Amino acid sequence: MAKKTYRNKGSKANIVISIAGAHGVGKTTIFNMLKKKLKNNNKFKFFPERYVKNPPFPFGSKDKQTSFRSEIHFLQQFIQRNKNIINFDKNYNGRIIILDRTPFCVLVYSKSLFLREKDYKLISDMYYSVDWREDYIIYLTATPETIMKRIIQRGSLEKIRKEWNEDRKDYLQRVLYYYDKLLISKDENNRVHVINTENLNQEEALLLVEEMISSLTGYSFKKIDKQPPTQMTLMKFIKNS
Repeated sequence: MAKKTYRNKGSKANIVISIAGAHGVGKTTIFNMLKKKLKNNNKFKFFPERYVKNPPFPFGSKDKQTSFRSEIHFLQQFIQRNKNIINFDKNYNGRIIILDRTPFCVLVYSKSLFLREKDYKLISDMYYSVDWREDYIIYLTATPETIMKRIIQRGSLEKIRKEWNEDRKDYLQRVLYYYDKLLISKDENNRVHVINTENLNQEEALLLVEEMISSLTGYSFKKIDKQPPTQMTLMKFIKNS
């Protein structure tokens, strides 16, 4: 059955773009940098990954029951966010909506955590029952070694890191594998756009995300502080799926 398409009342539909990637790659940092830069720009609307600051279950747990509950919780948060986006859609038009994470990550992480098949099926059925409001996904990636270094740099979050098992390289590798297998390799409609952040600092990655948003929406960022010192073009960082 074809999914419904939500469109707003105006003549120009809003465009919804998720910033996605494995934990530690820097997607939330880029999301917050972009949000701060555009805080006074009414053209943009930002939605966080979840509304509960302290989740009731640790993400990434080795315990299958705990990880199942955490993914259900995360999915519920995404469903609530999706409702909020649809309500925004009904009242505003011509906006660019930026999301921290894609709802699809629930399927990626559920696979990565080796959930029991019946538990994964329940999550998958719930996911596919929702008409997600999402037009494009900007997927940030890097090698596992680089991402692990970025995770370690979060000194203030060391306790949470260990509780969520973000210090496990094998876990990260599985997440990257399933993003590639389930999301990128099956992208038949050119919705997923990959940016390799391997040799980029935060400011350089932000510039490429801005350039990608411009390419997808036609919006021109008027103020660009600096170009990446390598002078490499965007396409050299884009991996064709």
